Amino acid sequence: MKLYGAQGVSPQVLLAYALSHGYQFSPPPALARTPLGKPYFPQYPHLHINWSHSGSLVLCALSGRPVGVDVEWVRPRAATLPRYALTPEEYDAFQQAGGDWPAFYCLWTKKEAWCKYTGQGLRRHWGASPPKAGLFFQTYAGSGWRASVCGEESPPEKIVWMEDNPP
Repeated sequence: MKLYGAQGVSPQVLLAYALSHGYQFSPPPALARTPLGKPYFPQYPHLHINWSHSGSLVLCALSGRPVGVDVEWVRPRAATLPRYALTPEEYDAFQQAGGDWPAFYCLWTKKEAWCKYTGQGLRRHWGASPPKAGLFFQTYAGSGWRASVCGEESPPEKIVWMEDNPP
């Protein structure tokens, strides 16, 4: 699995960079989407992709197995959001991690990466927690942002940043 990030570029620009640097594809192969919107490469069914963006921040995962990724800028939201968005077990973990917005976004990005990994989206899994076994999860953090990746391959320790300067 390979994970690429950038700030201030479109998902398409980051994808072209990731495919060029990680897989020597130039230009990028044609993309298609499943009925629920998950992107894939029809010409390369063995190469799985997922991306996420939050404002100017973009993250892209490429893997030989299904993968999901999410990135979010940490920002205050309605005080009721953690109780609404997290299962009781997740809410307890949120409280134990300090009950602040960075703790919320660590859990939220993990949950959303798992939903995107399944290809069924958040609506299908709204009240569920990601499984504790059988998948790899990795959470990443930077100045004001949190991200997670979920997949069937061991994730990288670090994100490869397009400009080599993470936000």
